[in-house]
Amino acid sequence: MLTAVLTVCFLFSACADKNGTGPDAAAAETAEPLPTPEPETEMYMIAPEPNSLMECYIIKTKAGKLIVIDGGLDGEGYDKPPYILAALRAVAGKAEGEDIEVAAWFLSHAHKDHFTELSKVLNAYSTDTHLKIDNFYFDFPPYGTKAFTGSNQDLAQLKQLMAGFDNYAAVNGIEVPEGESYYDYWNGRVANAETIEAGLDITIDELRFEILQTWDKSDGNDVNSSSLVFRMHAGDRTVMFLHDLGESGGRRLYKKYGDELKSDIVHMAHHGQNGVTRSVYTKIAAETFLWSTPIWVWNDTKTYRIGETRKWVNDKVDFTEASEHHIVACLFTAYPADPTSIEDWRGALPAMRVKLD
Repeated sequence: MLTAVLTVCFLFSACADKNGTGPDAAAAETAEPLPTPEPETEMYMIAPEPNSLMECYIIKTKAGKLIVIDGGLDGEGYDKPPYILAALRAVAGKAEGEDIEVAAWFLSHAHKDHFTELSKVLNAYSTDTHLKIDNFYFDFPPYGTKAFTGSNQDLAQLKQLMAGFDNYAAVNGIEVPEGESYYDYWNGRVANAETIEAGLDITIDELRFEILQTWDKSDGNDVNSSSLVFRMHAGDRTVMFLHDLGESGGRRLYKKYGDELKSDIVHMAHHGQNGVTRSVYTKIAAETFLWSTPIWVWNDTKTYRIGETRKWVNDKVDFTEASEHHIVACLFTAYPADPTSIEDWRGALPAMRVKLD
C-alpha cells in the first residue's frame, strides 16, 4: 500500500511540473531566457570527394545570402550529376524542391575545373531547378576571336557554359541587348554596368569583395594568369583569393600592390603548385592557407611543385598533414557519401568550414 501511495505522489508531481504548476515550472518562469546566438558569416571550402581537381567556395552571410566562388570540377565527378545544388541547400538549410537564391556567383577564369559545375546546372536548368542567381561576376578574355591572341584549351567546354547562360536566360524570360548572348551580357560587367576592374568593390551584406586584378594581354596564352583576383573583407578578417594565378599574373600583382597584399587567409594559387612565386606569399604573409588540392597532387612531389610551395608557407619545412593553419580539401575528415544528397552534405559541411574569427 505504501508503494502505491508513493507511486501516485510521484506521478502527480511529475504531471504537475509538466503542466507548469510544480516547483520546476516556477523556477523556469523566473530564470533568465537563454541568449540567442549571434549569426556568423559562414564560409566553406567545398569538395565532394578528395580526387577531383577543382575549386569551390560557398559563403553564407549573416542574413542568409549565398555566394558561390567557381564550383567546377574535373575528375571523379566530371560526368556525374551536379553536386552543388544539394550543397547549397545544405548550407542554406533548405529541403529538396525549396527555392534557393544565390546573391553572387563568381567565376575566376576559363578552365573547366572551375566552371564545369555551373555549366552543368545552367544547361539542365528548368523551372523545376528552383534556383535564382542574382548576379554573375567574371571577366574572361574573348577566347576564340581575333581580338585575343591567347588560346584556351578548354574552349569546347567554355562554349557549353555559354550555351548554359542562354538556356538560363530563356527559361527565365530574360531579354539581353540585341546581338549579345547572356554570357556576353555578364562577362566583364557588374549589375549596374560598371566594368569589373581593379579598385571595384562589391558589397554583399557584411562582406566586401575588393577586386585587385583582372586579365591582361601581356599574359599571352597563360589562362591561369587571367584569374580574377579579389580579397574578401569579413569584419576585421581578410581572405585573398588567388585562384589559379600563374607567375605572369603574380608578377603584375606583386608589382602593383607590394605590401598592400597583406591578408589573414589566402587561397593557394593553382591548387597549391606551379602558381605565383614565393615573393607573392611573402607579401601576403597569411596565417591560414587554403589548399583546394586533389590527393594525387598533394602526394606527388616529383611531378608537381607541391612540396616546394608547402615549404614556402611553412617556415621552409614540408608537411603532409592538415592543421589549423593549413586547410586541405583532399584531407577533410568527411565527404558526402552521395554528393547529390542534402543530408549527406549536412553531415560533411562541418569538416569543410573555414573559420573567419
